[in-house]
Amino acid sequence: MKPPVDPSAILFKGVGTWDAIAIAVAGMAPTMAMNLNPQEPADHVGRAVPLVFALSTAVVLLVAWCFARLAREHPNAGSAYGFVAAILGARAGLLAGWTLLGTYLCFATVGLAAVGLFGGNLLQRLDLWRDASSFGLTVSAALLVAPLCIIPTRRAGLVLLVLEGIAVIAMLLLACAVLLLVVQGHGPQCDPPLLEVFIPASGVGPASIALGLSFGFLSFAGFEQAATLGEEVERPTFTIPRVLVGTVLGAGIVFTLVTAAEILGFGTDPAGVARLGRSTSLLADLSARYFGGWSADLFDALAVCSAVGGGLAAMVAASRILFALGRDMVPSSPIARVSEASGTPRNAALCVVLAALIAYAAMRLVFDATGSDAFFWGSTLGALALLIVYLLVVVSAAGALLAPSRRGTRWLLFIPTLAALALGYTIWVNIYPPQEGAYRVIPWIVLAWCCLPVIATLVSPGLVKLIASGVLAADSRAKQE
Repeated sequence: MKPPVDPSAILFKGVGTWDAIAIAVAGMAPTMAMNLNPQEPADHVGRAVPLVFALSTAVVLLVAWCFARLAREHPNAGSAYGFVAAILGARAGLLAGWTLLGTYLCFATVGLAAVGLFGGNLLQRLDLWRDASSFGLTVSAALLVAPLCIIPTRRAGLVLLVLEGIAVIAMLLLACAVLLLVVQGHGPQCDPPLLEVFIPASGVGPASIALGLSFGFLSFAGFEQAATLGEEVERPTFTIPRVLVGTVLGAGIVFTLVTAAEILGFGTDPAGVARLGRSTSLLADLSARYFGGWSADLFDALAVCSAVGGGLAAMVAASRILFALGRDMVPSSPIARVSEASGTPRNAALCVVLAALIAYAAMRLVFDATGSDAFFWGSTLGALALLIVYLLVVVSAAGALLAPSRRGTRWLLFIPTLAALALGYTIWVNIYPPQEGAYRVIPWIVLAWCCLPVIATLVSPGLVKLIASGVLAADSRAKQE
């Protein structure tokens, strides 16, 4: 007997493949990632930043395969929540869903904070607003994104395709142009050592590369947001897995190419790596170095668009997870309702926007953070939480392969095994030895967040049955379609 389902708690179908691709690409915010993420790996691996991104691509592809495998069998608006619950049980599923919700709330905050950072820099450079307030720009971004979170998903997908598509094309053209100039001898080194970007210098060991990998993973973070459309996409068991793997593969090629252009464009020697590390907007500084100040303004504007798109994609994904959690645990809650006008979880989306704005304001006003602090604190919180979710998904994929009915495919266990080893080591080097300042506290905040669903199931054992019933209902609807 199938569990009854409230029709008002079912998301509308009709989302296309390109909409899912838009959510996955915008979730990664490639232009914003290439502006701010390569500097940190450079501190650990020097000139070998492209090597870090190539290795990150390989590891994230393993994780993407695990997501794709589970998305094919258990399409669910809760993404990892539904995947893990179906394989490891309701308690583990709630842990995965709650942690992933926290991840996307952090990334939504990061996207809004980035609008304030890049927007403030651009307005000051253009002499339009000398004392531009990053706080005010961030609040304005939240007011802009809020309506886009509740419109039909297909329209939001179109907005994301335009915002991120133009930025990615411009970034690729810049990278190719810079590489061509460097090869022709117009770079900082007359005889550019092209292969050195994939060869670590002496003194750069596995631990340094693993630390760099964490920022490589951060650049891919968000690709799995497409999995939250599992109940809205037509033919989800076909579309979602291909979007997940294809997006990671394409992004990996782009990231490796662009970081190679950045390293070679600034120089592979210690002075060049130091210049790259000091940059607060890599693409803008690189383009200004080779093509003049007008191009720097252009790439700062594109970075603002990428930040808006990344924030919007994170909010869309977070609202689906919050909706799925509410639908299973508190079916009568307004969060578990779907708007008749848009076919989207409007109430959940508005809660996500408000939560992201409150989180940003708390960092700025309560903890006296700068706009840059808010960006990097949110990024680190989200990255650590996401690594935990990835690990749970990878273990779930292994569990699915160990089922008695899957004896013929057990040889594929090497994929989740390699992914689990890489993720576990990356988590370890990021928490030990403890970092300085706020980064010493951040792992404890993530741990406390992860403990909340564990405590909830102990206090209210009935939640376990509700979650199991909800995941079963989602699976039943998927099989009917």
